[in-house]
Amino acid sequence: MKTVWMVPLLVLVLALPAHARGASVVEEKGNLVLVEPGGKKRKLTSSGQDSQPSLSADGKAVVFVRRGSGAKLESAAGEVEANELWWMDTTGGKPRRLVRSAASDDPKKFLGALQTPQFSPDGKTVFFMSAAWTTSSAVHKVDVATGKEQFVSPGNSLEVIPRGEYQGRLIVQMHKYFLGGGTYDWFWVLEPDGREIGPIGEDLKGFLEIYVSEEQASP
Repeated sequence: MKTVWMVPLLVLVLALPAHARGASVVEEKGNLVLVEPGGKKRKLTSSGQDSQPSLSADGKAVVFVRRGSGAKLESAAGEVEANELWWMDTTGGKPRRLVRSAASDDPKKFLGALQTPQFSPDGKTVFFMSAAWTTSSAVHKVDVATGKEQFVSPGNSLEVIPRGEYQGRLIVQMHKYFLGGGTYDWFWVLEPDGREIGPIGEDLKGFLEIYVSEEQASP
């Protein structure tokens, strides 16, 4: 069976506002480590199964992927890992699970091979990706406070826009079909609920320079 791998297409630092870049969270041998501005390190987790950490905009919380028990789920694209998303306060306390994998015949409800978790700018929502269809993965979101999970959109990449005119919206690469036949894979800007704002096209560079750059966001 084919294993699905989804790779984020933008550098992670783009999703982290300038005021939060003093600290960072990194993975070391399956554990998460907070690196303070002066270089001092503090271990956050010790499971040996954690990866893909993403800080909230204020640096007070981190969301990450935790490896599952080794079980596999059968998705439309083949077998995928049954893993989980977890949330943690960076000042201390125990991690809390937000989402666990779940099998479903409906690709919009299937949860497996979870990855690319990212906070909304206000830290109240986490967006992430899951395996879904043969030709496309899916974007989902989960409410940090309630744990309520929702399907957002088909998509093969995900970035939450951290600043600028479209702050809080999503950049998603979508696999679509021309009316006359054939397919294309453009980047689109979406509302957090999945409604399409408009296409960016095949190249993100121009859009990011105009709407997401540090210079554009400065007063």
